[in-house]
Amino acid sequence: MRIYDRDFRYLLVNLVPQHRLSPELRRDVGRALQRGDAAELRRESVRALEALCETEYFERTGVRSDDGRVVVGYRKRGGRFQLSVALPRSEWDDLGGEPRAPQIVLSSEGESAEAAPLGALPVPNPSESTAPHPPDILPDIIRSFAIADGSTPVWERLEVLLESLERWLGFVATRLDVIEDAMIGGGGEGQRVHVVSEPELRGKRELRVAIESGARRVVHRDEAEPVAGEPDAWDAVGIAPIFAAGNVVGALAVFFPEGASRDTMDANLELASGVVRQAIEFNLHFESLTSIDALTGIYNRQFYDRQMPVEIERAMRSGSALSMLVLDLDDFKRINDENGHKKGDEALVAVSDIIRKNLRKVDLAFRYGGEEIVILLPGTPEFEAVHTAERLRRVIHQHRGFRDIRGAARELTVSVGVAVYPDTAKSGDELFVQADQAMYRAKQRGKNQVVLYSGG
Repeated sequence: MRIYDRDFRYLLVNLVPQHRLSPELRRDVGRALQRGDAAELRRESVRALEALCETEYFERTGVRSDDGRVVVGYRKRGGRFQLSVALPRSEWDDLGGEPRAPQIVLSSEGESAEAAPLGALPVPNPSESTAPHPPDILPDIIRSFAIADGSTPVWERLEVLLESLERWLGFVATRLDVIEDAMIGGGGEGQRVHVVSEPELRGKRELRVAIESGARRVVHRDEAEPVAGEPDAWDAVGIAPIFAAGNVVGALAVFFPEGASRDTMDANLELASGVVRQAIEFNLHFESLTSIDALTGIYNRQFYDRQMPVEIERAMRSGSALSMLVLDLDDFKRINDENGHKKGDEALVAVSDIIRKNLRKVDLAFRYGGEEIVILLPGTPEFEAVHTAERLRRVIHQHRGFRDIRGAARELTVSVGVAVYPDTAKSGDELFVQADQAMYRAKQRGKNQVVLYSGG
């Protein structure tokens, strides 16, 4: 069987309970998922599996040599699925060899099988959970959530999912606090789903303890601090941190009725948090497929149209500034005419890479159309926006990595327009018009410069 990098990505995302890993290992796993390097993903997969064997979540079923490789088998204790990982002997010895074609084979009850497709959910062993619903319904729940109508906000889909979990698992109530950065496409408020900032999330004692320990916990009512929106009749609350790609994105609270056994609470909390985590990760994955420009790797115009009203609403609600930069690659037509469209594409990719590496995490860059790039700077006043624009212009101008068709280094320059909401613009559309006008003024004044919109 030919092996692909996504197999190890699948293992780390779907089969490794990251809350059971140490904070250091969880950070390493998150870094490997972000970078996507095959050797790093393989190394962190083996490290994670070995760590889980030490905690007896997994058990190693065997180690054998196979044509210069080592094949290591693992099985979840008490579970139905097994997996084997093949890696070079040197990597098994020191976890630091050269990348080579790895192998992950999933099997169920001793039978070999093809690697599970991205997005599949391992079917729990009925003996592991006292959930009152057939466990094989869960993959269908997750798949239908992941491909739901994009016009339905993700928080509304999570609201429906939590309501379903309450019915299937017998919870008195549920509450999901999600960090707003994880809610691509905009957040909202529901009965069960609440979009919060990271400081707000960590400000709640029970949630902070769960996040910092990376572990689920069940707290009885007489020991728990009051929880906003808690129901009237409950005996214990289960708290589970929700991680996606190694980063905390939220926390789930589920309220148990009187009479539930500790085994039942632990099993149902694990099942519910796993479903919610996968739902959020699938949404992020699905949104990235439809929101990223295939050429440049930054956001596309479609996502800009969806996200712009969200950013305006956030700025309005918080009373902070929202600045916009409109960048246009100078002499782009000449680059295409003299070097061909392939080189034009390379120029756009180079500029986009520079922009992405020089922005904050909260900033958003979009390929608006052709060679025009729009950047949103939340919470950024006029002075800082102009400074950021000037810094980007300078770094792009100093870049010497782009070469023309003859192999000679060729400088790239951009003209940048800046506008600020609500200083001059009163809406998202007006903000773009003003930043675009300022960009054209930069062109008229000789290109390779920054112009702040000043009216007139």
